[in-house]
Amino acid sequence: MSAHVPPDLTGLWRREVITTPKGYRDETTRVLWLQTRSWYADIRVKADRPTRDGALGFADYTDTELIQMAAVQGFAGELTATGNVCLWRRDLDYQPPNDSVDEATFAVKDGVMIEDGIHSEYQEIWRQEALSATPLAAYRLAGEAKGLLVIAGEYFLEIRDRATPLAPAESLTAYVTEALAAGKREAAIAALSMRLCHGKIDGASRQVTLSSYPWLEGTDLGAVDPAEWTLIDCDVPAPALS
Repeated sequence: MSAHVPPDLTGLWRREVITTPKGYRDETTRVLWLQTRSWYADIRVKADRPTRDGALGFADYTDTELIQMAAVQGFAGELTATGNVCLWRRDLDYQPPNDSVDEATFAVKDGVMIEDGIHSEYQEIWRQEALSATPLAAYRLAGEAKGLLVIAGEYFLEIRDRATPLAPAESLTAYVTEALAAGKREAAIAALSMRLCHGKIDGASRQVTLSSYPWLEGTDLGAVDPAEWTLIDCDVPAPALS
């Protein structure tokens, strides 16, 4: 494992805006990044992502809505920080695999971080939603399934991988669109099945506030099953998961 990141990078961050030199600007996508000492998870959900009252799963959404839902982004892995450069290794990624490197320069002052892309031109401005808090813990799913659970104080972000890895594609939107056009609705739903959940911990309760499964928002995931997760890093003696 690499050295720990600077303490002022840990905690929960909310992106305020992303801009590019070509004039792109986005202030409405809900973007959250939760950082422990070495491990991180990130979720990005567009403001117009469809929701449907009474839905219990992807099967309750139309083909058009499934294509819209494929625009979600989320990834997780280990972050290394060298000097003023951060490298986000993506062990898990909601979008199809590609060869891009997620690396940027950063500057943090008074709870605001400015991130400038190295391999692509963009600038993101982040604001610390919650200061670094104990515990800063990271867990990996036990067994063959892939997943990461990161905790910073009272906040969590959990990612559980889809059962079958995605093949390379231009984007998940393109992948889902092609599958639906070919009449392969089950394959499209399987591609969307990586579960990302962010929320707050209160004892044995985990209230979901943002998820790639929109029907889970506002619900309680309940206590974490300690048999499912293996501790990989913590800044204090490991907290009880249930």
